[in-house]
Amino acid sequence: MLKTPLTGVDANTSFTLTFPSAQAILSTSINVTSHFGCTVRYERGSITVAPPIYCPKKFTVQYHDNAHKVVREETRTFDYVGGGLHFQADEVARCVRDGKGESGVWSHAKTLLEMEVFDHIRRNGGYIFPRGVEKVVS
Repeated sequence: MLKTPLTGVDANTSFTLTFPSAQAILSTSINVTSHFGCTVRYERGSITVAPPIYCPKKFTVQYHDNAHKVVREETRTFDYVGGGLHFQADEVARCVRDGKGESGVWSHAKTLLEMEVFDHIRRNGGYIFPRGVEKVVS
């Protein structure tokens, strides 16, 4: 984790998540424009998602043969209105409209797990929120 000299906020962070049968290497930055979105590699190919990752307008799927050579490639492009996070806002609006206290797409449990991972990364990077910013709710 690299912090800004002025405020100490984490400007660049990289981390690895390990799962039972996979690994994810992630990085984020508030001061560098990325030309890389996301690549998911799997046994028979890969999927590359164009940046910005929070509202990509394109992804490419490559299919590999047994020698890991690309035998087919498909690119899908999307044209939609909005600059990001509107999908999440739409889901919130649907939940409110339907009287749901929790989304079927992203549960409270998933949100808590996500925040636990982020908190762990933040603590390991030596970043502590300024006093009073973070509150423990029981």
